[in-house]
Amino acid sequence: RGEVAAGSGGAGRGERAGQSTEGPKQYRLIGGKPVLRHTLETFLADPRIGRIVVAIHPDDEALFAEATAGLCDQRVRAIHGGHSRQASTRLALLALYDPEPQTVLIHDGVRPFIDRELIDRIIGAVEEGRGALPALPVADTVKRAGPAGFIAETVPRHDLHAAQTPQGFPFALIAAAHDRAHKLGREDFTDDASIAEWAKIPVRLVAGAVDNIKLTWARDIALADERLNRPSAFP
Repeated sequence: RGEVAAGSGGAGRGERAGQSTEGPKQYRLIGGKPVLRHTLETFLADPRIGRIVVAIHPDDEALFAEATAGLCDQRVRAIHGGHSRQASTRLALLALYDPEPQTVLIHDGVRPFIDRELIDRIIGAVEEGRGALPALPVADTVKRAGPAGFIAETVPRHDLHAAQTPQGFPFALIAAAHDRAHKLGREDFTDDASIAEWAKIPVRLVAGAVDNIKLTWARDIALADERLNRPSAFP
């Protein structure tokens, strides 16, 4: 299949997670290690991953160096991200050229519970001309809000899915789509599958993972730390 590259987002400021002396949420400690390090270690353990580019905020170089200290893996490279997730992803893709990988996985750095099985499913579903998106069926009843905060309607959920990452694509296709969106001033896409849809790139849904949560709020980080520090019930 050629080289599989990974792009990971770590340039956000994580305001919704609150302030911490440890810095933005991707550098908060869970289980004694920064969130971002957990994410990177999972990808680095997969021999199919050739290179990893992490988009970081320019102010976070020291935090990134501390978070990755001792990894001793030349596959990991940090670049300065942009003003949005979309901009940061485009810059990370640009950093993966020369040589151009065949496949790229684009992942949120604050999803530290990504596992090998999910990576397998995404890589296996990416084919020529087609991307792959891990997703879970929406379990909650969904309401659309109307004027003054009243319910306007209940949205049928039988075909609704919540998107996760890593989202996988043929590198050349998603890189070209990002470039085109940038040149046209389109900066309103919330994930890479949305850009793929806009660019008419088919994206196949594959089973996501319940544990593959995105750490957004301070409570998410606290629960993740508790989970990793909890003694195993098995020997």
